[in-house]
Amino acid sequence: MKRHKRWLAVLAAAAITLSISSGLAAPETEPFADFRIDAADMDILDRTITVDLYRRQDGAFQAADHVEYACRVNRVTEDASFYIQPSKDGVWASVDYLTDLDGDGSYELLDGGEDPVWDVLDLRGGLAPPSEGRDAPALANAQTYILSGETLAGRFRQAVQSRSTGSSLSLDMGQEPVSRQEYPLCMVKLHHTDPAGGEHFTQTYYLELYGTVLVPPDISPDDWYYEAVKFVLAQGYFSGTGDGRFAPSDPLTRAQLAQVLWTMGGSLNAKMPQFSDVSPTDWFYQPVAWCQQEDLIVGYDSATFAPQDQLSREQMISILFRYARNSGAVLRITSDLSQFSDAADVSPWALDSMRWAVTNGLIPTSETALCPGDTVTRADLAATLYSYQMNLGSLY
Repeated sequence: MKRHKRWLAVLAAAAITLSISSGLAAPETEPFADFRIDAADMDILDRTITVDLYRRQDGAFQAADHVEYACRVNRVTEDASFYIQPSKDGVWASVDYLTDLDGDGSYELLDGGEDPVWDVLDLRGGLAPPSEGRDAPALANAQTYILSGETLAGRFRQAVQSRSTGSSLSLDMGQEPVSRQEYPLCMVKLHHTDPAGGEHFTQTYYLELYGTVLVPPDISPDDWYYEAVKFVLAQGYFSGTGDGRFAPSDPLTRAQLAQVLWTMGGSLNAKMPQFSDVSPTDWFYQPVAWCQQEDLIVGYDSATFAPQDQLSREQMISILFRYARNSGAVLRITSDLSQFSDAADVSPWALDSMRWAVTNGLIPTSETALCPGDTVTRADLAATLYSYQMNLGSLY
C-alpha cells in the first residue's frame, strides 16, 4: 500500500495546496493533475484550522499531536461534482474526513498505520478504504474521473459513525454523545511519485459540503436566526453583502426591504416610481417601483423615498401586513397588546399590523415589551419571514 509519509503531507498541506479557483500551482511543485468543481454555489475562504492527530496504538486510537495551520477551504453545495484529470501516469487520490465529534472546534484526523481509516478513489468515482497489500488504483493520464458531493457526504457520515463511542474505531475522548457537525469537511489529496527520484508530491484540497445553499461565514449554527437565514438564502429572498457576509446585525434599509418584497413577489416590472431620489441607475429602482405600485411602501410628503433610511419594527410589520393582505394570506387578529408594558408606544397606524404579528408569532417579543421603535436588522427580517412561512404558509 502506498503510504508516503502521510502525516508530513498533512502538516505541509497549507504550503502546497493548489488554488482551485486559479488552477495555479504553489511554488513547491508543478501541478500533475487538474482538479475542478461544478456546483450550484461555491466560494473559497482562507481559514486557520486546528487538528488533533490520532494514531492507532494497541488497537485503539490515541491523541498523537495537535497542530494549527492556515489553508484554503472550498465551500460547495452538496450537489457538487469534482473533476480530476491527471497529466502524468501513476496519480492516485485519497480522502480524509476531518470530524469534530466533541464539538470543541478542533478536528480529528486518524492515521490507521497498517489498518487504514481513510479512503481511496476507485476508477468509477467511488470511495472505500484501501485494500491491504494492494496499491491504490492508479488514475490514467488525461482521463477525467468524477467524484460526487453526495458520495463524499455519505462517506463522511459513515466516518462519523465509525469514530463514535462504541464503534471499532472509537476515539478515546471521553465525549458522549457525539456532537453534530453541521458541514462535512473533507481533505482530498492527489498523489504522485517521481519515477526518477522517488520523491512524492501531493496536491491537497479542503472541501466543505453544504446542503442546497452556502451559509455565509458570519452565520453560526449557534445563532438564534440561523435557520431563518438558511431559509431566506435558499428561497433567494436575500443575498449576501459584497464581501460574502450576511451582515445579520446591519440595520435594514427601506431599499433592502423593497428588494426582498419585490423578489418574493416574482421580480415583476412596474411603472416608473414617482420619487425624486430614485434613479433608473439605482439597483433598487425596479423593487421600489413595484412596491410603490402595490402600495406596500409609501414615500414621504416631499416626494422622496429615502432608500437608505432605517426601518423600525412597527414599520417593517406594517409593510409586511400590506404584503400579506395583497397576497391573500391569513389576517387573523386576536392578540391584545395591553399585556406589553410599551403597548402605548405603538403608533396608531401600526396597531392592527402589530396585533396581527403578535397573533401569528411573526416577531420575537420579550414577556413584557414589543419594542416597536427598535431598529430592524437583516437578521430580524429573516426571522420574521421564516416565521411567516412556518405559521401562515407560503410567501408566494
